[in-house]
Amino acid sequence: MKKFGGALFLLGIILTIISFREGIAGLKGTKNLYELEQGISEVGYFDMVYADINMVFGAYATRTTTENGRKTGEDSYYLIPAYEGDEWRYIGVKVFEKEYDVFDQMIDDTYDYMDGYLTELDKHVEKVGVLKKMNKKMQDIYYKQLRTAEWFEDDEEMKHYALPYYIDSVANPKTMVGFFFFSIGAIVVGGVLFVIGYKAENVQINKAAQQTYVMIHGVSYAKAQLAHVNQCINNQEKIFAVQELAQITGLSQEEASNIVENWRQYYY
Repeated sequence: MKKFGGALFLLGIILTIISFREGIAGLKGTKNLYELEQGISEVGYFDMVYADINMVFGAYATRTTTENGRKTGEDSYYLIPAYEGDEWRYIGVKVFEKEYDVFDQMIDDTYDYMDGYLTELDKHVEKVGVLKKMNKKMQDIYYKQLRTAEWFEDDEEMKHYALPYYIDSVANPKTMVGFFFFSIGAIVVGGVLFVIGYKAENVQINKAAQQTYVMIHGVSYAKAQLAHVNQCINNQEKIFAVQELAQITGLSQEEASNIVENWRQYYY
């Protein structure tokens, strides 16, 4: 129980670290990206962002996951509009593979709209997630793509308007909240089981310390005589423990093996 509780507690810690930001953000509710008075500067670290996207300017990065050389998943990062007060800005959004077709169509519609070929944008996709800063590798890819597109006169103007942030989309915010609570539960249950197991182990240790003889098949053996057998069992060296127990007691290998498998019933 002690080992299981410790493992569950450690798993809970790891899962909590993974889900902490999204879990807290999901509990707080969402902020509408396009209804913020001051723009994206209002979005905090623990805020969940909602964006009803109808303009898309292109994809700037794709990430593929593989296992044993086989593709297991893919997502891409698309450029969308954002605002800082009344000023136009650009940020990224993570898009799942199943959404590629609609986002690619929205790119065509966006440029047709800007060129006057469309009077309105009727396609849109709702995205929810936390606003994260791009790491250095992603920033390099992001800005390289923008330089290639020649949208800006220089890097200073580019970095003023194209911000190194992206919406890290989640399929279902409620799932992240549930995952977060599961992680906390694992910590609590694991901690309780660890304490119970630790106390039970101490009881056994104290009991063992007071016990001077071991009764095996009606025969009493001095505990010190079996100390090395116990040490072998604790070291997971059961083969040696069986051999030595058989030599000391005269039991068959099968009988000695059965006692070793249930050693705590005899020695503790």
